[in-house]
Formats: sequence, structure tokens, C-alpha cells
Amino acid sequence: MVNMGCALSSSVRGAMSLDIRVSDLIKGIYSAGADRSAWDRVVVELFQLMGCCGGIATLVDERHSELLLCRLYAPNRSTPTASADEYVGNYRNDPALVWRYDNPDVRFCHSELMLPRRPDGIHPFVQWMSSTLGSASWYAGYATLTPSLTFCLVGHFPPGHPKPDRDALKLFELVFDHVECALRLGARRFNEQSARALIRLNSAGKVERLSKGADRLLSDRPAFRICEGKLIASNLSEQATLDRTVERVLNGGAIGATPAAIQLEHEHGRPWVVVVRPVTENFGLLGTLRRSVEVEILDQAQAAGRLDVIQSLFELTGRELQVLRLLGQGHSIDSLSAMIEISRNTTRAHLRSIFSKTRTNSQTELLQLCGSLSNVAAPDWQSADLAAVN
Repeated sequence: MVNMGCALSSSVRGAMSLDIRVSDLIKGIYSAGADRSAWDRVVVELFQLMGCCGGIATLVDERHSELLLCRLYAPNRSTPTASADEYVGNYRNDPALVWRYDNPDVRFCHSELMLPRRPDGIHPFVQWMSSTLGSASWYAGYATLTPSLTFCLVGHFPPGHPKPDRDALKLFELVFDHVECALRLGARRFNEQSARALIRLNSAGKVERLSKGADRLLSDRPAFRICEGKLIASNLSEQATLDRTVERVLNGGAIGATPAAIQLEHEHGRPWVVVVRPVTENFGLLGTLRRSVEVEILDQAQAAGRLDVIQSLFELTGRELQVLRLLGQGHSIDSLSAMIEISRNTTRAHLRSIFSKTRTNSQTELLQLCGSLSNVAAPDWQSADLAAVN
């Protein structure tokens, strides 16, 4: 739960510095990036300008009615430490989210439209918000960031503001538009029109989306198929390798970890290179969400890898990767040995190990292989075929 402080404005009209504050607020939105503390400052400033006593931000997977991320902004007073956990346990009763589910095309809405009159008294969730945030009414903004993810930001008003100032609501709508733009920039897009063979898997390893390139590849080549939502390899050994790699990337360490790459044998000759990338989505004030992976299948030598993927693919050591990088830059054995201060014999030993791991027999063959894997880790939005489609 984020503390809002107690200096809340009652009106946004007539403030001499309002234009400057709003301008700084919008600048702060686009510069916050993945810094949650910077986002907190932006949101708290917005709520203070509006005269809010608190607020709630949520990200919901509407396909599964699942709350993925949430953030509570509370006033500077004694509040239960378990408030955020309480919200997570009761979010399905939040009138703002229930309203959105029933009215998917609504962008902004005031609480007076959300709550039907109850003969038995006040809504229990409203009672909770009143005791936790000091809330009497609220104003909500909704944005669909991806086909299944909905972002909701709600500003709550104290009892003295049953009808919030219209200028305050206009300010909220203006700032919300910019917040939505910034969050969209942080969400990883999937290009279904891509000629590259891209497959998006969810957190359970099930296929969610296919690019046109992947659909064509799977139709033409039976080495892979999709069965009951799962990507299936041609034999059990290959399947076990694929499953282990996907699981390792899904459950890997730090956000933005290096992609994993594997080779899978098949009946068409040269092994396929399969690259598995973690999909990282930054939702700013709500934090970072990583719940999926992207699989790319390379069935032939093509403009494809970064050296970190080559390292993962062939399990090269750090020193072997360093030798390979310098070799690719045109260094001879003598010059690269001098560059990293090792003997010629040690350099040759590293090269023999690299040849063995990459199944190549010469420096020329090795560099040709690395050249064919030159962009394998590039995200699809950086590829040339995307520019052609868009």
C-alpha cells in the first residue's frame, strides 16, 4: 500500500501553478519507465490535484477473471497493514471491476452509476473502501492494453466530495490517456502477421498465439505440431528437451534473462534451431509481469543470433565466447591471444572445444554458422518483415 500524505487539494480550479504541475505530471509518466517509486509520485500527485483520499490501480486478465497486479494508494493515517491482501481476496466484489465486466466498452464511469440501490443497506465492499481509504465515491478509468488485459485506475473521494469537481474529472481523463499510452509502450506486442515462425506460450506452456510464419511452417513440416494447445515435437526425447527449455525460461531468474536456444533433430536434415525467449511486460505503476514465453523456430540458415544466444545454444564458456567474438571481429589467433593475454596453444585449445560443440571443422565454417545466427534473439518488432506489414 502506498501512502498518499495528507496535503490533498479540494479543487483544481484557480491554482496558479496547475498548468506547470500537470505538464510535469505528464512528463513524469513517460520518464517513469519501470521505476515504481516514480510512478507512485505521479499517481499520488494526480490524486492530490483531484482532491482524492486514495485510489486503486489494477490489471485484470478478463479471459480468466484473474487479478494479475494491483496497487493501493491510501491517505496518511492509520490503516490496516493487510489492506492490499484484503483487496486481493475480495477484488471480484469491487463494483468498479464488476461494472467493467458488464460494460466492456465504457472508458470512464462514476460510482453513482455502478451501485444499484440496496434495500438492505450499503454494499459490503463499499464499507471496506470507506474504512480503508475513507472513500464515499469514486471515478474509474478503463483501458484494454492487450486483447485480454484490462487496466483500471480508480480515484476515491472523501465524504465531502460526493460530486467531484468536473475540472478534476477532466484532469483525470487527460492524465489517464497518457498513462494508458505509457503502459502500452511497456507491453510486448505479438505480431501475428510476421513471416517469422513465432509461437507465444502462456505461463502453463500452452500455445496462445501463432504468427503466419509459424502456421505455415507447422503446416509444411511435420517435425512440430500443436495438439490440445501444446507444442509437440516429433519424438519423446525432443519433446523432453523442448519442455525443459520452456520451463527453464518460464521459471528463470531475473526479468529480461537471456533467451535459451536448443537444436532439435528432424527428418529434413539439418537440425532446427529453436529459440525460447522470456516475454517481459512492464506495466509501470503496477510493476513487471512476466507470464509467457515466445518460441521461434528456425528451419534453415537465415539472418537469425546474438552471441549470447549462440553461447546458450552451444553451451560455450565465457572464455570460448570471448574467443569467438574476437575471431568474428577479424582477429588472427596471434592477435586475439595477445588481446586476451593467453598463449597461442590455449587459444587453439579453446577453438578445438568450440569446433566440437558447434559441429564445425574450420574457422570459415564456424563463422558461417555464427553469421547465419546473427539476429536470432531480436524481438519481432525489430525485424524487417514487421516494417513491411505495418
